[in-house]
Amino acid sequence: MVNDEFHIIYSVLQESMYILRNARILVGEGLEPALANVIIREGEIWRIDRGLPPKKGSCIDVKGGFVIPPFFNSHTHLGDAVLGEGYVGKSQPQVVGEGGLKHRVRELPKGEVRRAIQGAKRHMLRTGTLAHCDFREGGVEGIELLRGVESGWPKSIVLGRPDGDPVDEVVRISDGLGFADVGSAEKFRHLKLPPGKHISMHVAELREAEEASRRETGKTEVQRALDLDPSFLVHGIWATREDYRTLARKRIPLVFCPRANQLLGCGVPPLRMALEEDVRFFLGTDNVMVCDPDMFSELSAAWRILRCSDPRAGEDEAKRILLSATVHPAQFFHAEWGALEEGSAATFLVLRGGNLKGTLSPVATILNRATAMNLWQICLGGKPLRLPPPQEI
Repeated sequence: MVNDEFHIIYSVLQESMYILRNARILVGEGLEPALANVIIREGEIWRIDRGLPPKKGSCIDVKGGFVIPPFFNSHTHLGDAVLGEGYVGKSQPQVVGEGGLKHRVRELPKGEVRRAIQGAKRHMLRTGTLAHCDFREGGVEGIELLRGVESGWPKSIVLGRPDGDPVDEVVRISDGLGFADVGSAEKFRHLKLPPGKHISMHVAELREAEEASRRETGKTEVQRALDLDPSFLVHGIWATREDYRTLARKRIPLVFCPRANQLLGCGVPPLRMALEEDVRFFLGTDNVMVCDPDMFSELSAAWRILRCSDPRAGEDEAKRILLSATVHPAQFFHAEWGALEEGSAATFLVLRGGNLKGTLSPVATILNRATAMNLWQICLGGKPLRLPPPQEI
């Protein structure tokens, strides 16, 4: 985009009322594609007009670009961004297990770790993510380190770990607790969290650990975790179908992290089974040592996994995957935005590019083809967010 065009469009987006003309908006929780003129007024989507654009109001032609809900990354470990590709040549326990590489972060200069976290957050914003949920190690110090780089977007939901500090203090300054495994969480089974605080943990990530749990306790890791009344769980690669049925019945969400699971040699999330059992699931990018926190890449990986396990997977399944990275976690974590419909907050991404045109399956096209290169604009309450230049991420 030439500079003059950019400044004209940016100026229009600052107005209290404007029209996105010729937009393919994904409407409502059903993500129904509609070629329409989207009228923004006072920070809300006032109308989704499938006719000719109104004569009043400034107009921007988005040329058939997609208007979609922003991304919500439901599982990150930003503190490990300072150890990029540290997983190479190592097994999962050697990378993130007890005494693994990730625990050396606490020995590094705090300024170096802080800069790496800030870079990861900029990368999330540059790739369309407005919020994330982080499992933060290092007790009070670790939480404060992440909070210290929390200015602007994306917003952070921080789940801490005691790691030697008083658990009450960790809970007070965080949004809850996020444990490495079920065994760690069981040590605090009698802890009562205040309203609005989350408790979560990794479960069934390693086959060996899952088998050991059944052998030693007679319960699966998911069964043990559910005894602790969690808000949501993470991974579930080796959970049983009965575990999935229980999660569905109790409406406990499960966060899948496809790329990190594969790169760490843990396995492949059973997305097909989650869909069959109607499990409420979200997507996360997991450890920044292993994967950039880029939800475009995570969506693409999830779509490939599903299609590999079920070649019949179509647009309906594609919608479920896109919802898991947008509307559903936003609802669960009480974000200020959600599905795009008349009367909702005008908080959305605009995706443009020739690679997204001529599609027979719009949502599958977004999963399969869209990248950060297609991110034309992020609007928050109708106003544009300035994205960090690529060289700053």
